[in-house]
Amino acid sequence: MKILKKSLFLLFVPVALVISTSGHHFETDLAKQYPQMDLTDLFVFESNQPNKTVFLLDTNPQSKKDSFNFAPNGIYKFHVANNKAFTEGQTFSFTFKDNKVQFYWDGNPENELSQTGTLIAQGPVNRILELNNGIKIWTGTTQDNFQGNAVGAELFKHKVLDEGVYDLSAFDVGEKGNYFGIGKSSVIVFEVPNELLSDNIFYYASTTFEEEANHWHQVNHIANVLFPHFYMGYDNKLRSKYGSQGAVEDDEIKQNVINNLTKYVTTAGIQKNPKAYVAKLTERVYPDVVPYEVGTKASYTVDKFNGRPLLDDAMNVSLGLLVGSETALDDQVSIKPERYQPNFPFTIPIDDDYLKASQKSVTINVENQIGAEKKNTQNTKTPQTPINNWIYYIVGGLFIVLLIYFFTRKKKKEII
Repeated sequence: MKILKKSLFLLFVPVALVISTSGHHFETDLAKQYPQMDLTDLFVFESNQPNKTVFLLDTNPQSKKDSFNFAPNGIYKFHVANNKAFTEGQTFSFTFKDNKVQFYWDGNPENELSQTGTLIAQGPVNRILELNNGIKIWTGTTQDNFQGNAVGAELFKHKVLDEGVYDLSAFDVGEKGNYFGIGKSSVIVFEVPNELLSDNIFYYASTTFEEEANHWHQVNHIANVLFPHFYMGYDNKLRSKYGSQGAVEDDEIKQNVINNLTKYVTTAGIQKNPKAYVAKLTERVYPDVVPYEVGTKASYTVDKFNGRPLLDDAMNVSLGLLVGSETALDDQVSIKPERYQPNFPFTIPIDDDYLKASQKSVTINVENQIGAEKKNTQNTKTPQTPINNWIYYIVGGLFIVLLIYFFTRKKKKEII
């Protein structure tokens, strides 16, 4: 009977994953309604080109080959801050209209939901856009860039949170549980010169859209791997709340994270001081942003988050952290290197029109320079400076002439 129940559970889990949970797939109510704006993965790593950094975002788990899979009424945002408090930084945004992608820049790490900032450049989707300011952009469809035992993870989560049982045999389904292996993703990837970034950054991504006139919503938030799925348990209301927020610390969500982590860590029984471990891990993963030291080798490990490269087994890392292990846990699903390439766009497009195109790259002239808004603001103040300087020069010159005249006259009198 137990074997039958387990078999039935495994049969129904993939269906449940498609409908509701798996990684970041359909974690919020709005993401379920608008899958084109459902964010599923985020990678940040050093480019193979010197002094450049790559941002790569996966979205829309219902993507189809040779289809337009981006939301024409949405804004896809990369929030990049110079500090964890997100008080300084910038936002890179993307929109999609008329089979073209528009690229924007804003000098704030968290702008208004409706704002994109200044239009930097635009060009066709499914082509490598080489901007003349050193930035490269590609948008299109690939295989899902995340690999992991989705079925095993769901069963493991169920056993810990519902039954209080720590059972790694949940992952014995192995590669058959890799639901992501059959999926496709819509990808936004761009490569920026490091001179446009601070030495240390903190980042996350979000999607927003206008449901009604002047009525904007944030659909999703993504940073750390599997954050809502593992760290927030089964609370769909809080997941939706999390998806609508930025780099903020919400007391209700934080307590939910602490409660779930405590259940995982105490059930696993690996940590001698579960309370101290949970407090330390909560501080590391919440608010949900990821740090990266620009120009260094990216790594997403149990010991440290420093961006996230494509080939790190992030599910294993998340599982290890979740239970208090000093090493990553094996979900019995391996990363597929053949899905990636060493050169831009680093993931492999699957669209036929891209693969058959004789001209894969397009050179784009930027319409505005990044940071031009700030420079223009400064320039409006600079005309006053030369005028003020000339006033000082004239007054100073007159003063010197008077001094010379005074001393010359005095000297003449003394001679006489």
